[in-house]
Amino acid sequence: MKKTLFTFFLLLPSLLFAQAFTNDTLYTIPINGDTLSIPINVSGLPNVTSSSFGLLNVCLDIRCTTVADLRVMLRAPNDSLIMLVDTKGGDGGGYYGTCFQENASNGWIYEGTAPFIGSFYPEQSLNTYNTGLNPNGTWSLVVKDLFLFSDTGSVDYFSITFGSNPPPDPVFTGCSYSNPVGCKCPDGVSTDCDLLPEMTASAKDIMLHYTESPGHLVFSNSTPNIGWGPLEVHGIDSCFCGTTPVTCLDSFCPDSTPVMRLVNQRIYHRSGNIMTYYDRPAGTMFYDTDHGHTHIDNWASYTLRRSTPNPDATTWPVIGSATKTSYCLINLSDCNSNYGYCVDSAGNVLHNSDIPNANFGTVSGCGTDQGIYPANIDTYDESENAPGIILPIGTCNGDYYIVSITDPDNHFLFQDHKNNWVAVPIKLTFQKAANFEAGGFSFSVAGNDVTFSANAATADSCVWMWEDGSASSTSLTTSALHSFPGPGSYIVWLYAYNHCGPTVSADTVNILPVGLNNAVESVVQFNIQPNPTKDNVMINYTLVSSTEVSLEIFDAIGNRIKNMINNKQLPGKYQVLFDAKADQLSQGIYIIRLSSGNKTFNKRLVLLQ
Repeated sequence: MKKTLFTFFLLLPSLLFAQAFTNDTLYTIPINGDTLSIPINVSGLPNVTSSSFGLLNVCLDIRCTTVADLRVMLRAPNDSLIMLVDTKGGDGGGYYGTCFQENASNGWIYEGTAPFIGSFYPEQSLNTYNTGLNPNGTWSLVVKDLFLFSDTGSVDYFSITFGSNPPPDPVFTGCSYSNPVGCKCPDGVSTDCDLLPEMTASAKDIMLHYTESPGHLVFSNSTPNIGWGPLEVHGIDSCFCGTTPVTCLDSFCPDSTPVMRLVNQRIYHRSGNIMTYYDRPAGTMFYDTDHGHTHIDNWASYTLRRSTPNPDATTWPVIGSATKTSYCLINLSDCNSNYGYCVDSAGNVLHNSDIPNANFGTVSGCGTDQGIYPANIDTYDESENAPGIILPIGTCNGDYYIVSITDPDNHFLFQDHKNNWVAVPIKLTFQKAANFEAGGFSFSVAGNDVTFSANAATADSCVWMWEDGSASSTSLTTSALHSFPGPGSYIVWLYAYNHCGPTVSADTVNILPVGLNNAVESVVQFNIQPNPTKDNVMINYTLVSSTEVSLEIFDAIGNRIKNMINNKQLPGKYQVLFDAKADQLSQGIYIIRLSSGNKTFNKRLVLLQ
């Protein structure tokens, strides 16, 4: 039923009025990619809008599990469109009594999280329609679910209000195509730069959402953009079957493989007060008939790997691989609503406010034009990431890593393409009744003599390799004693064997000249892993001189939770297991503090549920 409401406000010194037009018929939002258009007929208003009379607000009620899937626009009688909100709100659902207006009390809609309640600034100004438009005619609320087949929703209410003295636009100081001066360059100083994306992979998403079964591993994966510009792609009218050009109107080639469409990546460039862009080739996309939308080819790859001492996880041996997943590039959430998903190369967790050009972009969705804005995140959950990784027959239980690489073929230009992967530690427990040995070893130094202890508690044999010219040592126990020839730094390798295979570890042993133990900094290494974690974390530190050591755990407000070590220790490498689950710690941020002599070192631990 359509109704027209009249509301009068008495304001001095003149009589002003507002007139609302309402459609409260329930409309189901299509899940097949179709656009929902909800009409309201407006009549009886002045024939020309202006700064003295025009559109005041747009209000609506929408029920939807994940409003970040939705694009909501307003169409005027002259068929022009403005964007009210485009795929914002994180994982929450619902617009309840939500109004878009230029004198909103809750700020910009893209900065909020769902459910949305109250008034917000729209992504594009309502005053676009207050410059000479005839407001009489049919207006429409245009709603589209960009992430198809995921959930259902409905628009329960929609109204538009006209009145005197529409409020002016709020002052926008952020980054946009029309406001280049609000866009920051990566160095924070210059005003002439490409605004490149920096696409990463979320370790936290994988850590929280993976499921193991015999011979099978599935998990969720997110690709945050923590860069300075959007990842934006545009399909061009150039399609192929293999190397043969074909029309882009076809979905399949004669051999039933999908038709591939070439895409360009759009790079935005700030030059002082001017914003320009250029396009560069960036691979292909294809139309997925099962999903009903267009996918970017080879957007992410997933592998299960065993670690080696090489810090680059992309070089580790692969146990099992998932088919490279093609993504529909879309803003499904952001760094605030999924806190912990956006992490820089130093391991710092980022909020939206930590990303200078957050929400800068022009397209996002599942058509031939797609994009992920800075501080926004695209996600495939476990069910959408099926079949996941098929594990080879005979895979052992034990410690592995899921390695997720975003854009493994380097089709796209990123600010830092070395930051596009994560290695997430997991423990397989549903495979064969056998486990790989634990990696790593600890040691203590007394002069040139070093005592080693492997973490591989039940290894069949341990092979120690000394990079000092000595022959390797093989032992049926997990301990070893070795005398080094003199002062220096030596790399020691350990191969711990059982019937699952070897676990390979390496570390550096520092032998100091006699009399210099007190003249150097005692702590040369301090790290914790994994981080974030759901339960256990291994605290590693290395001492190069004898010193008093204190190891403590604090909560985020400075309360000491636990004192783990408080004594004198010899030079060597130490590993201390902290079981947060056994100590019944809740989710949050904790500080691990290592004190040595007059030096204090702090590491932040993120504990997940």
